[in-house]
Amino acid sequence: MSLLSFQQALAALIASPELCLEARQWPDKVFSLYDLTDRERKRLETVVFQRGMSVNCTLYRVNRITPVYTLLPYTCLLLGDRLMPLATAFWEDYRQSDLQFKREIELFADYVGKQINEGHLQILYLPEILRMEAAINALKFLPRQQDAASYVRYIPFEHEPGPLLEALAALRIPEAIPATGNWALIIDYSGEEMIFSTATMELT
Repeated sequence: MSLLSFQQALAALIASPELCLEARQWPDKVFSLYDLTDRERKRLETVVFQRGMSVNCTLYRVNRITPVYTLLPYTCLLLGDRLMPLATAFWEDYRQSDLQFKREIELFADYVGKQINEGHLQILYLPEILRMEAAINALKFLPRQQDAASYVRYIPFEHEPGPLLEALAALRIPEAIPATGNWALIIDYSGEEMIFSTATMELT
């Protein structure tokens, strides 16, 4: 079990610069959590002070932010300067990652959605855009052996989707406008191309 604990401790340090700093100051507190031999502990105590450790942490974070930038581009645009602090908090809460795009995006989208629902993130248009991009990614990763209806999503919008998405596609933050109605963005991926359309929905 000692080798496994050593590997787990090293992976945790790579995943968290904050944990590295904590291990430098309070090694007993950090390393007592793992079943380490004296030799393994001394190696880790040396590792956290090595220059290459910061490179490892940077590469790890690059690998985790890449799917977020790639598959949630409009969400990232709306988050702006809040993206990296939010991502850092997410990585601290979810240190274990297989670095697979599908799982990473699902976890991050759920995390952002929770921040929105709890009132910690109040950014105009963000709930709508996050729902849309989460649905798009779910469709992209869906196996292509199901019935056509499985590849259609209806995303509720409080603002007209067309002008909002045009601004984001041009990498512009849309101007602030009040909610104008009850809209639905329809995403159809039953064919080879993903098709978008909009509809108004009657309030019931």
